[in-house]
Amino acid sequence: MRFPKEIKTYCPFCDTHTLHELKEVKKHKPGELTWGQRQFRRVLKGYRGYPRPLPHHEKPTKRKDVRVWCKICKKGHGRKAIRSKKYQIGR
Repeated sequence: MRFPKEIKTYCPFCDTHTLHELKEVKKHKPGELTWGQRQFRRVLKGYRGYPRPLPHHEKPTKRKDVRVWCKICKKGHGRKAIRSKKYQIGR
């Protein structure tokens, strides 16, 4: 899918429609101190195996996270994630 570098969309900080710049962001490393991760690490200790079923296949497409930054106030906000095999910003 092709997307333009800039789109005009609503900015919740300016409270009006302004020009926004599109950028793709990468996933950040999950926190090790969250409750779920602490439980997961505790279960992995010892002689037991993996605590949940292993994934046997991958999905055919990955979900791309696209964020938009306002050109006026320079603040960014998220858009709905998009699934596609090919992804290109700019024409």
